[in-house]
Amino acid sequence: MSTPTPSKQALESAADDRLSQLLAENTKMGERLEAEIGLRKKLEQELEQAAGAKQAAKEELQAFIYAASHDLKEPLRAISSYTQLLQRPGLSGSETEEYYRFIMDGVSAANTLIEQLLRLSRAGASPRRTTVDLTVPVRTAIFKLQELLKRAGGTVNVQELPAVSADEAQVTQVFENLIDNGVKYRGSDAPVIEIWAEESDEGHTVSVRDNGPGIEPTYHNQIFVPFKRLHGRTIPGAGLGLSMCRKIIEAHDGRIWVESDGKNGSVFRFFLPY
Repeated sequence: MSTPTPSKQALESAADDRLSQLLAENTKMGERLEAEIGLRKKLEQELEQAAGAKQAAKEELQAFIYAASHDLKEPLRAISSYTQLLQRPGLSGSETEEYYRFIMDGVSAANTLIEQLLRLSRAGASPRRTTVDLTVPVRTAIFKLQELLKRAGGTVNVQELPAVSADEAQVTQVFENLIDNGVKYRGSDAPVIEIWAEESDEGHTVSVRDNGPGIEPTYHNQIFVPFKRLHGRTIPGAGLGLSMCRKIIEAHDGRIWVESDGKNGSVFRFFLPY
């Protein structure tokens, strides 16, 4: 029996089916190729970002080491100078007492700086998040600063605050530093600090406003750099408080910034995501 010959229509149909199959396979290959190209571009971008972050971290570390060594040298230089003066013959009792007091001041300043450096290095490390009513860390910070507030005649007005996912001890440190700044960097009027929060679809933004002289926009980013003092050494402090705040908030996947025209006080805001 002879095998029937496929008709022209059947052959054309088979060819169409094969062509459709090849086109479908080609489309899939194109989609896979596009996906692989997209993934490669994404990886390249991530590598560039990582390299940029590494370079930025390296530069920040170098600046930090330079600033820390510079600030630490000053009390050590004072200790060395007055120790040498103590070795001079014929010193009176009052001179000896004065030089000794200067040496102890230098030791105290060096110890304070080292302690602040240790606190900065630990700031934001592995936050232990729990559900925290922000009223609690605010009240704790106010309690810690009650003597400073009393001496300055300062007041802190707190509106209703939300509960957030955060490390209570670290957030307390943020409020303590921001309130402390509002009291220290005050104008001629008694310091008045206001704290409130606003909610958005992404999280909460907490604001801490003071009635001080404000901060010129030029310095809005610089103030979060370690050891940056806009007022020189006229106001006590190592210039690390805002750096600690930034490290803590960033460790909570948030961000912190300041808004001020340099004339009418400052508003420090930090955002904490859900």
